[in-house]
Amino acid sequence: MAQSALKALSERGITPTPENYAVWLSYVIKDRPDLVIKIDSLTQNGAVIDDRICEELYASFFDEQTFGTRIMTAGGKIAAEMADVVRGLKDVSQHTKAYGKQLQFAQTELSRNCDHATTTGVVANLVGATNQMESKTRAIEERLVESGREISALREQLEAVKVEASTDALTGVANRKEFDARLSELSAKADAGGGPLSLLLCDIDFFKRVNDTFGHQTGDQVIRFVATTMDRLKPEDGLVARIGGEEFALLAPNTDRMTAMVLAEQIRAAVEGKRLVRRSSNIDLGKITVSVGVAQRSLAEKPTAQVGRADAALYESKRTGRNKVTFDSARIAKAA
Repeated sequence: MAQSALKALSERGITPTPENYAVWLSYVIKDRPDLVIKIDSLTQNGAVIDDRICEELYASFFDEQTFGTRIMTAGGKIAAEMADVVRGLKDVSQHTKAYGKQLQFAQTELSRNCDHATTTGVVANLVGATNQMESKTRAIEERLVESGREISALREQLEAVKVEASTDALTGVANRKEFDARLSELSAKADAGGGPLSLLLCDIDFFKRVNDTFGHQTGDQVIRFVATTMDRLKPEDGLVARIGGEEFALLAPNTDRMTAMVLAEQIRAAVEGKRLVRRSSNIDLGKITVSVGVAQRSLAEKPTAQVGRADAALYESKRTGRNKVTFDSARIAKAA
Protein backbone atom coordinates (compact mmCIF):
# COMPACT_ATOMS: atom_id res chain seq x y z
CA MET A 1 0.00 0.00 0.00
CA ALA A 2 2.83 2.39 0.87
CA GLN A 3 4.51 1.76 -2.49
CA SER A 4 1.21 2.35 -4.31
CA ALA A 5 0.79 5.70 -2.56
CA LEU A 6 4.35 6.75 -3.46
CA LYS A 7 3.77 5.63 -7.04
CA ALA A 8 0.62 7.76 -7.25
CA LEU A 9 2.60 10.79 -6.07
CA SER A 10 5.39 10.13 -8.55
CA GLU A 11 3.08 9.62 -11.53
CA ARG A 12 1.38 12.97 -10.87
CA GLY A 13 4.56 14.89 -10.13
CA ILE A 14 3.36 15.64 -6.61
CA THR A 15 5.91 16.54 -3.94
CA PRO A 16 6.14 13.57 -1.50
CA THR A 17 5.50 15.57 1.66
CA PRO A 18 4.03 13.80 4.72
CA GLU A 19 0.70 15.56 4.08
CA ASN A 20 0.54 14.54 0.40
CA TYR A 21 1.59 11.00 1.28
CA ALA A 22 -1.19 10.83 3.90
CA VAL A 23 -3.76 11.86 1.26
CA TRP A 24 -2.72 9.21 -1.25
CA LEU A 25 -2.18 6.45 1.27
CA SER A 26 -5.71 7.09 2.51
CA TYR A 27 -6.95 6.99 -1.08
CA VAL A 28 -5.15 3.71 -1.77
CA ILE A 29 -6.40 1.92 1.35
CA LYS A 30 -9.84 3.58 1.00
CA ASP A 31 -10.24 4.33 4.71
CA ARG A 32 -11.99 7.66 3.96
CA PRO A 33 -14.79 7.07 1.43
CA ASP A 34 -15.49 10.82 1.07
CA LEU A 35 -11.86 11.42 0.10
CA VAL A 36 -11.98 8.59 -2.46
CA ILE A 37 -15.16 10.00 -4.00
CA LYS A 38 -13.65 13.50 -4.14
CA ILE A 39 -10.42 12.37 -5.86
CA ASP A 40 -12.34 10.17 -8.31
CA SER A 41 -14.64 13.09 -9.11
CA LEU A 42 -11.71 15.44 -9.73
CA THR A 43 -10.04 12.87 -11.97
CA GLN A 44 -13.20 12.17 -13.97
CA ASN A 45 -13.71 15.89 -14.53
CA GLY A 46 -10.22 16.23 -15.97
CA ALA A 47 -8.70 18.14 -13.04
CA VAL A 48 -4.93 17.94 -12.63
CA ILE A 49 -4.29 16.89 -9.04
CA ASP A 50 -1.17 18.76 -8.00
CA ASP A 51 0.45 20.01 -4.80
CA ARG A 52 -2.12 22.77 -4.32
CA ILE A 53 -5.10 20.46 -4.68
CA CYS A 54 -3.42 17.93 -2.38
CA GLU A 55 -3.03 20.73 0.16
CA GLU A 56 -6.75 21.45 -0.09
CA LEU A 57 -7.60 17.76 0.25
CA TYR A 58 -5.41 17.45 3.33
CA ALA A 59 -7.01 20.55 4.87
CA SER A 60 -10.51 19.20 4.18
CA PHE A 61 -10.03 15.60 5.31
CA PHE A 62 -7.14 15.60 7.79
CA ASP A 63 -6.54 19.02 9.38
CA GLU A 64 -9.72 18.82 11.44
CA GLN A 65 -8.06 16.12 13.57
CA THR A 66 -5.01 18.35 14.02
CA PHE A 67 -7.13 21.31 15.02
CA GLY A 68 -9.13 19.14 17.41
CA THR A 69 -5.94 17.98 19.10
CA ARG A 70 -4.66 21.53 19.44
CA ILE A 71 -7.97 22.73 20.88
CA MET A 72 -7.98 19.88 23.39
CA THR A 73 -4.36 20.65 24.32
CA ALA A 74 -5.05 24.34 24.95
CA GLY A 75 -8.23 23.50 26.86
CA GLY A 76 -6.37 20.91 28.91
CA LYS A 77 -3.70 23.43 29.86
CA ILE A 78 -6.36 25.87 31.06
CA ALA A 79 -7.98 23.11 33.13
CA ALA A 80 -4.60 22.13 34.62
CA GLU A 81 -3.81 25.75 35.47
CA MET A 82 -7.18 26.16 37.19
CA ALA A 83 -6.65 22.92 39.11
CA ASP A 84 -3.27 24.21 40.32
CA VAL A 85 -4.89 27.42 41.54
CA VAL A 86 -7.60 25.47 43.35
CA ARG A 87 -4.96 23.38 45.11
CA GLY A 88 -3.19 26.56 46.20
CA LEU A 89 -6.43 28.03 47.53
CA LYS A 90 -7.18 24.85 49.46
CA ASP A 91 -3.69 24.98 50.97
CA VAL A 92 -4.24 28.57 52.11
CA SER A 93 -7.65 27.63 53.47
CA GLN A 94 -6.10 24.89 55.61
CA HIS A 95 -3.45 27.31 56.90
CA THR A 96 -6.16 29.85 57.68
CA LYS A 97 -8.05 27.29 59.76
CA ALA A 98 -4.86 26.32 61.57
CA TYR A 99 -4.11 29.99 62.24
CA GLY A 100 -7.61 30.45 63.63
CA LYS A 101 -7.06 27.54 66.03
CA GLN A 102 -3.78 29.07 67.19
CA LEU A 103 -5.58 32.34 67.91
CA GLN A 104 -8.22 30.49 69.93
CA PHE A 105 -5.49 28.63 71.83
CA ALA A 106 -3.68 31.91 72.55
CA GLN A 107 -6.87 33.49 73.85
CA THR A 108 -7.47 30.53 76.15
CA GLU A 109 -3.91 30.50 77.48
CA LEU A 110 -3.89 34.24 78.14
CA SER A 111 -7.23 34.09 79.93
CA ARG A 112 -5.95 31.32 82.23
CA ASN A 113 -2.49 32.65 82.97
CA CYS A 114 -1.20 36.16 82.36
CA ASP A 115 2.33 35.82 83.75
CA HIS A 116 5.21 37.23 81.74
CA ALA A 117 6.65 33.91 80.53
CA THR A 118 3.28 32.65 79.29
CA THR A 119 2.48 35.93 77.55
CA THR A 120 5.90 36.02 75.89
CA GLY A 121 5.55 32.45 74.61
CA VAL A 122 2.04 33.01 73.29
CA VAL A 123 3.03 36.22 71.52
CA ALA A 124 6.08 34.55 69.97
CA ASN A 125 3.91 31.74 68.64
CA LEU A 126 1.42 34.24 67.25
CA VAL A 127 4.15 36.25 65.53
CA GLY A 128 5.53 33.11 63.90
CA ALA A 129 2.06 31.96 62.81
CA THR A 130 1.25 35.44 61.48
CA ASN A 131 4.45 35.56 59.45
CA GLN A 132 3.68 32.14 57.98
CA MET A 133 0.14 33.24 57.16
CA GLU A 134 1.38 36.41 55.47
CA SER A 135 3.91 34.40 53.46
CA LYS A 136 1.26 31.92 52.29
CA THR A 137 -1.15 34.72 51.42
CA ARG A 138 1.50 36.61 49.48
CA ALA A 139 2.47 33.44 47.58
CA ILE A 140 -1.11 32.66 46.55
CA GLU A 141 -1.66 36.28 45.50
CA GLU A 142 1.41 36.11 43.24
CA ARG A 143 0.29 32.72 41.91
CA LEU A 144 -3.18 34.08 41.11
CA VAL A 145 -1.69 36.99 39.17
CA GLU A 146 0.62 34.63 37.26
CA SER A 147 -2.22 32.18 36.58
CA GLY A 148 -4.41 35.01 35.34
CA ARG A 149 -1.77 35.93 32.76
CA GLU A 150 -1.21 32.31 31.73
CA ILE A 151 -4.93 31.57 31.41
CA SER A 152 -5.45 34.74 29.38
CA ALA A 153 -2.66 33.70 27.01
CA LEU A 154 -4.07 30.17 26.73
CA ARG A 155 -7.53 31.51 25.98
CA GLU A 156 -6.09 33.67 23.20
CA GLN A 157 -4.28 30.60 21.86
CA LEU A 158 -7.50 28.57 22.03
CA GLU A 159 -9.43 31.28 20.21
CA ALA A 160 -6.72 31.53 17.54
CA VAL A 161 -6.90 27.77 16.94
CA LYS A 162 -10.69 27.93 16.63
CA VAL A 163 -10.44 30.79 14.13
CA GLU A 164 -7.79 28.90 12.17
CA ALA A 165 -9.99 25.81 12.11
CA SER A 166 -12.77 27.77 10.40
CA THR A 167 -10.60 29.77 7.98
CA ASP A 168 -9.27 28.96 4.51
CA ALA A 169 -5.49 29.20 4.73
CA LEU A 170 -4.94 30.64 1.25
CA THR A 171 -7.55 33.40 1.24
CA GLY A 172 -8.40 34.16 4.85
CA VAL A 173 -12.15 33.81 4.25
CA ALA A 174 -14.22 31.02 5.81
CA ASN A 175 -13.61 27.40 4.80
CA ARG A 176 -16.14 24.76 3.74
CA LYS A 177 -16.69 23.52 7.27
CA GLU A 178 -17.54 27.00 8.54
CA PHE A 179 -19.78 27.60 5.52
CA ASP A 180 -21.79 24.44 6.21
CA ALA A 181 -22.20 25.39 9.87
CA ARG A 182 -23.29 28.97 9.12
CA LEU A 183 -25.64 27.85 6.35
CA SER A 184 -27.47 25.55 8.79
CA GLU A 185 -27.54 28.28 11.44
CA LEU A 186 -28.83 31.00 9.09
CA SER A 187 -31.36 28.63 7.49
CA ALA A 188 -32.91 27.92 10.89
CA LYS A 189 -32.95 31.65 11.65
CA ALA A 190 -34.64 32.42 8.33
CA ASP A 191 -37.33 29.80 8.97
CA ALA A 192 -37.95 31.35 12.39
CA GLY A 193 -38.83 34.68 10.77
CA GLY A 194 -35.35 36.11 10.45
CA GLY A 195 -35.88 37.38 6.91
CA PRO A 196 -34.90 36.04 3.49
CA LEU A 197 -31.63 34.20 3.02
CA SER A 198 -29.86 34.28 -0.32
CA LEU A 199 -26.88 32.25 -1.46
CA LEU A 200 -24.40 33.18 -4.18
CA LEU A 201 -22.07 30.59 -5.70
CA CYS A 202 -19.18 32.08 -7.67
CA ASP A 203 -16.67 30.29 -9.88
CA ILE A 204 -13.60 31.75 -11.63
CA ASP A 205 -13.93 31.34 -15.39
CA PHE A 206 -11.22 29.41 -17.28
CA PHE A 207 -9.16 29.11 -14.12
CA LYS A 208 -7.27 26.06 -15.42
CA ARG A 209 -6.02 28.24 -18.26
CA VAL A 210 -4.57 30.71 -15.75
CA ASN A 211 -2.77 27.90 -13.90
CA ASP A 212 -1.47 26.30 -17.08
CA THR A 213 -0.28 29.62 -18.53
CA PHE A 214 1.13 31.41 -15.51
CA GLY A 215 1.59 28.72 -12.84
CA HIS A 216 -0.05 27.92 -9.53
CA GLN A 217 1.40 30.84 -7.59
CA THR A 218 -0.29 33.24 -9.99
CA GLY A 219 -3.42 31.11 -9.78
CA ASP A 220 -3.34 31.54 -6.02
CA GLN A 221 -3.01 35.30 -6.53
CA VAL A 222 -6.19 35.27 -8.64
CA ILE A 223 -8.03 33.17 -6.05
CA ARG A 224 -7.07 35.60 -3.28
CA PHE A 225 -8.17 38.56 -5.40
CA VAL A 226 -11.65 37.12 -6.00
CA ALA A 227 -12.02 36.19 -2.32
CA THR A 228 -10.99 39.70 -1.24
CA THR A 229 -13.41 41.30 -3.72
CA MET A 230 -16.34 39.22 -2.50
CA ASP A 231 -15.45 39.82 1.14
CA ARG A 232 -15.28 43.57 0.54
CA LEU A 233 -18.71 43.67 -1.13
CA LYS A 234 -20.56 41.23 1.13
CA PRO A 235 -23.37 42.51 3.41
CA GLU A 236 -22.33 43.48 6.92
CA ASP A 237 -23.66 40.22 8.39
CA GLY A 238 -22.79 38.09 5.36
CA LEU A 239 -20.21 35.31 5.05
CA VAL A 240 -17.80 34.56 2.22
CA ALA A 241 -16.30 31.07 2.06
CA ARG A 242 -13.99 29.22 -0.27
CA ILE A 243 -15.74 25.91 -0.84
CA GLY A 244 -13.58 24.46 -3.60
CA GLY A 245 -10.44 25.14 -5.60
CA GLU A 246 -11.72 28.23 -7.44
CA GLU A 247 -15.31 28.22 -6.17
CA PHE A 248 -16.71 30.53 -3.52
CA ALA A 249 -19.97 30.97 -1.67
CA LEU A 250 -21.54 34.07 -0.20
CA LEU A 251 -24.30 33.79 2.40
CA ALA A 252 -26.45 36.92 2.50
CA PRO A 253 -29.00 36.96 5.36
CA ASN A 254 -31.90 39.42 5.22
CA THR A 255 -31.35 39.62 1.48
CA ASP A 256 -34.10 38.95 -1.05
CA ARG A 257 -33.77 37.80 -4.64
CA MET A 258 -33.48 41.22 -6.28
CA THR A 259 -30.96 42.53 -3.75
CA ALA A 260 -28.91 39.35 -4.12
CA MET A 261 -28.88 39.72 -7.90
CA VAL A 262 -27.63 43.30 -7.57
CA LEU A 263 -24.92 42.12 -5.18
CA ALA A 264 -23.89 39.32 -7.53
CA GLU A 265 -23.66 41.76 -10.44
CA GLN A 266 -21.51 44.11 -8.33
CA ILE A 267 -19.10 41.25 -7.62
CA ARG A 268 -19.02 40.16 -11.28
CA ALA A 269 -18.35 43.71 -12.49
CA ALA A 270 -15.71 44.39 -9.82
CA VAL A 271 -13.75 41.28 -10.79
CA GLU A 272 -14.00 41.97 -14.52
CA GLY A 273 -13.04 45.61 -14.05
CA LYS A 274 -9.73 44.88 -12.34
CA ARG A 275 -6.65 44.25 -14.45
CA LEU A 276 -4.32 41.87 -12.65
CA VAL A 277 -0.57 41.76 -13.15
CA ARG A 278 1.69 38.80 -12.43
CA ARG A 279 3.84 39.90 -9.51
CA SER A 280 7.05 38.14 -10.50
CA SER A 281 7.20 39.44 -14.09
CA ASN A 282 4.72 42.34 -14.24
CA ILE A 283 2.91 40.55 -17.09
CA ASP A 284 -0.77 41.44 -17.58
CA LEU A 285 -2.92 38.38 -16.82
CA GLY A 286 -5.70 39.56 -19.07
CA LYS A 287 -9.33 39.85 -18.06
CA ILE A 288 -10.38 37.70 -15.10
CA THR A 289 -14.10 36.96 -14.92
CA VAL A 290 -16.47 34.97 -12.74
CA SER A 291 -19.78 33.23 -13.22
CA VAL A 292 -22.36 33.46 -10.45
CA GLY A 293 -25.45 31.48 -9.48
CA VAL A 294 -28.02 32.88 -7.03
CA ALA A 295 -30.74 31.13 -5.03
CA GLN A 296 -33.08 32.49 -2.34
CA ARG A 297 -34.05 30.09 0.40
CA SER A 298 -37.51 28.53 0.37
CA LEU A 299 -39.30 28.00 3.69
CA ALA A 300 -38.30 24.75 5.47
CA GLU A 301 -35.96 23.85 2.61
CA LYS A 302 -32.97 21.66 3.38
CA PRO A 303 -29.76 23.73 3.26
CA THR A 304 -28.28 21.30 0.74
CA ALA A 305 -31.27 21.90 -1.56
CA GLN A 306 -30.57 25.64 -1.68
CA VAL A 307 -26.93 24.89 -2.46
CA GLY A 308 -28.06 22.57 -5.25
CA ARG A 309 -30.28 25.25 -6.79
CA ALA A 310 -27.53 27.88 -6.61
CA ASP A 311 -25.12 25.40 -8.18
CA ALA A 312 -27.59 24.73 -11.01
CA ALA A 313 -27.85 28.48 -11.61
CA LEU A 314 -24.06 28.73 -11.63
CA TYR A 315 -23.88 25.93 -14.18
CA GLU A 316 -26.37 27.82 -16.33
CA SER A 317 -24.13 30.90 -16.20
CA LYS A 318 -21.23 28.74 -17.33
CA ARG A 319 -23.26 27.00 -20.03
CA THR A 320 -24.57 30.19 -21.56
CA GLY A 321 -21.30 32.03 -21.95
CA ARG A 322 -19.73 32.68 -18.52
CA ASN A 323 -19.05 36.09 -16.95
CA LYS A 324 -22.71 36.46 -16.01
CA VAL A 325 -25.18 36.12 -13.14
CA THR A 326 -28.07 33.64 -13.19
CA PHE A 327 -30.90 33.31 -10.69
CA ASP A 328 -32.39 29.92 -9.88
CA SER A 329 -35.50 30.04 -12.06
CA ALA A 330 -36.69 26.61 -10.84
CA ARG A 331 -37.86 28.17 -7.59
CA ILE A 332 -39.90 30.81 -9.45
CA ALA A 333 -41.50 28.17 -11.68
CA LYS A 334 -42.33 26.01 -8.67
CA ALA A 335 -43.81 28.93 -6.76
CA ALA A 336 -45.97 29.81 -9.78
